[in-house]
Amino acid sequence: KPKTEACPMLYDLTSLQREANGRFGFSAKNTLGLAQALYEKHKVLTYPRTDARHLPEDYIATVKETLGNLAETRYSNFAAHILKSGWVHPNKRIFNNAKISDHFAIIPTGVVPKTLSEPEQKLYDLVMKRFLAIFYPAAEFNITTRITRVEGEAFKTEGKVLVNAGWMAVYGKEAQGEEEESPNLPPLEPKERVWANDVEVKGKATQPPPRYSEATLLSAMEG
Repeated sequence: KPKTEACPMLYDLTSLQREANGRFGFSAKNTLGLAQALYEKHKVLTYPRTDARHLPEDYIATVKETLGNLAETRYSNFAAHILKSGWVHPNKRIFNNAKISDHFAIIPTGVVPKTLSEPEQKLYDLVMKRFLAIFYPAAEFNITTRITRVEGEAFKTEGKVLVNAGWMAVYGKEAQGEEEESPNLPPLEPKERVWANDVEVKGKATQPPPRYSEATLLSAMEG
């Protein structure tokens, strides 16, 4: 069955803290401090203390200008492709005045950073990749149920086959999480023969919910 998956929304402070904790182990306080430095000292990110995940509707020209300023950076190919494809246009999922209070989503300013510490660079990359990816088309998958017969026994595998990377191209392999409920499957032809090299039976028991991390605690508090 075909399925599409849109890029996650732009970052507000809580979602940025959650992602930075899950990916890098940064505390919420540390993430805020880094984001504040990237905003105040380096001028490379917009105001970080925001609960909005959208941009103003009159921000289309500013976004195009920001993308144009990335021509001499490692993100230049993605930025140029977005501009060339005309993907920056009115879109309520990105540009929506009704979803903004005092401040809008955290995005790059277009100023090219010169000297960032390693943690600052990691956080800047998170925001930059999300900013670029949001303008790309949705990723396209085939949700697949595969029956493989070994010695007359049927084994069922459920997963997905990536047809068109869309926004995931910005992230490379990062977007293909190893812990996904629906793992990525290599494409196969019907009736294709495969080898069962190893068979392993794993006995498991139910586990209580894991303790809160800062990332899961932020999610729980948000709701």
